[in-house]
Amino acid sequence: MKVSYTGRPERFTETQERKIGVKLSKCHRILGRKHSLEAHVKFSRQRHLFDAEITLRALNHTFVVSSSNADAFLAVQSAADKLERQAARNKHKLINVRRHPNQRVPPPATAAEAPETEPRAGSPAKVKLVRNNNVAPKPMTVEEAMIQIEELDRDQLTYRDAESGGLRVLLRRRDGKLELVEAD
Repeated sequence: MKVSYTGRPERFTETQERKIGVKLSKCHRILGRKHSLEAHVKFSRQRHLFDAEITLRALNHTFVVSSSNADAFLAVQSAADKLERQAARNKHKLINVRRHPNQRVPPPATAAEAPETEPRAGSPAKVKLVRNNNVAPKPMTVEEAMIQIEELDRDQLTYRDAESGGLRVLLRRRDGKLELVEAD
């Protein structure tokens, strides 16, 4: 990371320069180490206040933060803190969104949009997926589910078991018998 200073700053000690470098390297780590970043620190002084403005160019975007304090080092450190928060807040916008259309990963296909395959021998030519979001709102026992599947004249019933709270599916097989599927 390249850092350049302009203006008339007070001379910083080595430890203060190291602390500023650590703060700016955190921004470099947040925005990705593989990208080259440029930081420009600009100082100005108005009577008893030091103004520090840090401009960071990263990922085709410019972050600008400024801070004022009576001490030059505290002004730079405060601006570096603001820059770190701004970089963390905008990281996902810069890294995930800015992709060339050829580099975008297509969304995963759902089962309903899956391409049809060759029909197997002995199976129907086309298989259609039918979604059913009807789940019985109240928990019930197996006996109550058997009564309800007979009353509604349906081939399947999805419900919550009253004892365990697990999801159950009651199916009517082709031979007329009922089959219970327990999902735990």
